[in-house]
Amino acid sequence: MKNRKSIFAFFAICAAMIFASCSNLTDANVSSSSENKNTLNIEVTNYDEVVTQASKNANRANRTIIPDSFDSDGVDFYLYGTNTSGGTFGPEKVTFAGNTDAAGANTSKTVGKINIPANSSVWEFTLVAVAPQGATAPTEATLKDDAVLIGYSSMDMLNGDTAKFTLSPDGLTKEATIAMKLYTDGWPLPTGFTAKAGIYLLTTGADAGADAAPTEKEVAFTAASTDEANAVEYKIDSFTPGTYLFKITFEKTGSLKKFYWSDVLIILPGKEINNAVGIPNIIGEKPAAPTEFKAGYVENSEDKFSGWYTTAFEWERGSKNENNFEIEVLEFNDADSVTPPTDADAGWTTALTDGKSVTYGNKFSSAPNREDGSLLSGNTKAQLRLELGKRYFARIRAVNDAGESDWTLVDPTTAPAEPTETQAFGNTINRYRLKYFMNGGTYYANEAAAEAGTNGSTADRVEYHCEDSAAGATGTEIEEANATPIIKKNTYTWTYWSKDATSANRYNEPGTAPENYKGYKNLELYAMFSTDASVAIFDKKNLEIQDGWITVAAPGTITEKTATIDVTTETEVKWTFTPGEVKDAEGKKIENFAYDKLNFTVTSGGTTFEAQSADNVSAATDFTMSLSNLAAGVYQVMFTAHYGTTIVSYPITTTITR
Repeated sequence: MKNRKSIFAFFAICAAMIFASCSNLTDANVSSSSENKNTLNIEVTNYDEVVTQASKNANRANRTIIPDSFDSDGVDFYLYGTNTSGGTFGPEKVTFAGNTDAAGANTSKTVGKINIPANSSVWEFTLVAVAPQGATAPTEATLKDDAVLIGYSSMDMLNGDTAKFTLSPDGLTKEATIAMKLYTDGWPLPTGFTAKAGIYLLTTGADAGADAAPTEKEVAFTAASTDEANAVEYKIDSFTPGTYLFKITFEKTGSLKKFYWSDVLIILPGKEINNAVGIPNIIGEKPAAPTEFKAGYVENSEDKFSGWYTTAFEWERGSKNENNFEIEVLEFNDADSVTPPTDADAGWTTALTDGKSVTYGNKFSSAPNREDGSLLSGNTKAQLRLELGKRYFARIRAVNDAGESDWTLVDPTTAPAEPTETQAFGNTINRYRLKYFMNGGTYYANEAAAEAGTNGSTADRVEYHCEDSAAGATGTEIEEANATPIIKKNTYTWTYWSKDATSANRYNEPGTAPENYKGYKNLELYAMFSTDASVAIFDKKNLEIQDGWITVAAPGTITEKTATIDVTTETEVKWTFTPGEVKDAEGKKIENFAYDKLNFTVTSGGTTFEAQSADNVSAATDFTMSLSNLAAGVYQVMFTAHYGTTIVSYPITTTITR
């Protein structure tokens, strides 16, 4: 029997995806050949055929609702692209062959190779899956019109060798048809209850239909509607492809409580959703606890917002009747002796006595430090900005009107699968900045370069690390003085690193054993040289922005790092930054002190609404915040000051009311 590999089996494995852009159907790796920079080796990973049956029985075993699957024998793959030099490629058909592992077993993969008849450069590639095109050569326009899956990837063929496609129906426009059959799977709807079914956006929970034609409809379940033969039809003649949440809401007249059953709904271009969906009895039932709760840091997200980085969370739904999820993030950085909680209840409570926590729930979309994702029903991914140099832990639970599930503790040692650049933390959620200040010195790669005085750099260097405090951990290695690399200042040799101007805070002083850093806080080290060990150094804490340096014009009030602004009649609000006293490391006031630059930003949920800056700030400086595009909600107002290579920031969580 021919072994047909379904390209939709990913949905049978992953029952709930966050949102359309993260719905993996097929992962394609495109890599440049080392022999010929114009040759692409393309690898597409397929999965088993279980999805074909799953699409027929989407109501069973927590299956995601999907249409009858396409299989790899039923579609063609085409690749096309443009490069930064103005060159174009394709569309060109990609032919795949079965792949086997070292033992000769089929790994459910297909591999292909294709030549790019152009000079190597940065390419923007598009890969599409379409119904067989026959003898007619397709164009980009016809491919996009007919595509059932599409994915995009950028690739630098000079410096990189792999690009990854995530194929999905999202962004395609060929309308689909919905004709599902709904039944209550053996249980009668209780007296007084009504049921409504609808299709909703995963990230916001809004009705996915047009304003004039919402998808939410009453479902007239009767006593007979307890089996598939007497199912009630839910029908929409034309609907945009994509990844959505299908939800049934049960409500009793006169009661404020509602109960939900939901599943991720995959709508493909030109296909019909005709599944029979049996809904279990979830009325009055609390949701089950989520599982597989993981956290990792997103690479290269550090200091995109000064002092912050992005954490990606991922989990599996424990059941399908939650209204939303809650993630509680515990900060315990100020209590050095506190160990990470070992369970989600007693251990969490113990750690909380020396820390503080913030809970994110169904209003996660308006959280000022949200980066991506949602905590509404059906979602399994969320991204949150956390502060560099602090220690965190997290737990998650599911919530509905019947109550809350048990908490599930995070596992920071295993990175989420998406995004692909997410890396595991370690035993705590922590990312810190290690910064080496050259302090007037020059950095050389080796002794020969230092002797010749060539290829040196005076730039300060920054590294980012995670806390390494597990049993037997070695910590982060601190560079040794007079080893490779070499740092020199004129004829003077670097002798040790100093945290400040005192001799009590030194790393790797001559004659001492090499030291590693086992902390979690941001660490700034200054290169000290043989003749100027007493050089004056600005201690960062003397440059930090203080409470009271920032004011907000009426009708706003500010207390420490929180502010409230009533903008009922206002169109803009003025913030004023007035530097206070700044002292050197010896405690002496610096006369005529000025920050080199001051940045002012207003963000919410990963979106920047204001971004202003001023140079040479030594006196009161005003920033006017427009209110025309700010809805009521919570925002992050950030003041970031620069002095030389030192950066200090002051976040203000700001609530705007109307």
